[in-house]
Amino acid sequence: MKAKEQEQVIEAILFSSPQAISLRQVSELMGTGNSREFKKLIENLNRQYEKSGRVFRIREVAGGFQMRTEPRFRPWIKKLEPIKPIKLSLPTIETLAIVAYKQPITRANVEFIRGVDSSYTLRTLLQRNLIRIVGKEPVPGRPILYGTTKFFLEVFGLSNLNNLPSLAELDMVRATEEEKDLAEGHPESEEFPGQAVEQPELPNMPPEE
Repeated sequence: MKAKEQEQVIEAILFSSPQAISLRQVSELMGTGNSREFKKLIENLNRQYEKSGRVFRIREVAGGFQMRTEPRFRPWIKKLEPIKPIKLSLPTIETLAIVAYKQPITRANVEFIRGVDSSYTLRTLLQRNLIRIVGKEPVPGRPILYGTTKFFLEVFGLSNLNNLPSLAELDMVRATEEEKDLAEGHPESEEFPGQAVEQPELPNMPPEE
């Protein structure tokens, strides 16, 4: 298979897949080639997209590759009701951040950091497939350990956990949101269903059922 044909096949695979595809999976589907060759082909495709002014690129996320619309077009994409992103309460996003940065972590440790009961927020994150049970801590009682999922990486456009923003950047975002809530007269919600305040949107999340 010639290089141009390989590019076309890779493009078709990535265009058709709703999830990130690893280079190993590409190799298995094509039955030929290797990761190094495929990465060069993907780089060449991105150069072609940029040169021709296409609105998407192939991005490395969650240990694989996925076609993604350029961020500057998000305001228009958000207007499409079928793919409107869901919103989580600030306490839920705070809990997700703790799990992401401290994983593997128990519920007790999450609650120690937050200072409040986190059962509901952890359950919400499990239902959204943003976190998962990764094991049990080898101590009396064997408490459950939580970690993030591959879907979490896809949602936030991360190749791996090393690409997480710094804690200082997160503090700035949280301070901005708290100031916004105070200005609009919306205090942080309690952690019970029906009381969640709309907070920062999670990109690429499916709508709530």
